[in-house]
Amino acid sequence: MAKYTTLIELGMNEGINEEFEAIPDKTTLSPSNVAKMLNVSLETVRRWCRQDKIPSYSWGGKYVIKGSDFKEFMRRGRNHSKLS
Repeated sequence: MAKYTTLIELGMNEGINEEFEAIPDKTTLSPSNVAKMLNVSLETVRRWCRQDKIPSYSWGGKYVIKGSDFKEFMRRGRNHSKLS
């Protein structure tokens, strides 16, 4: 039977990156802000907004993302693959 190492033993935790955690909940982010932070294209972030993968507000084709919603998106997206 494989022995699994806990995330804490590996120096990891259940939270998100400190840079993301430091974003105030009431801050509003644009898709371009999020794209730069995550090193993805602007169109990728817009697609996530359209598909409701990241909660956002929109009007006239423009999106705004609350800091608290962005952080929740990051928490849900953490990759917790099994370690052996």
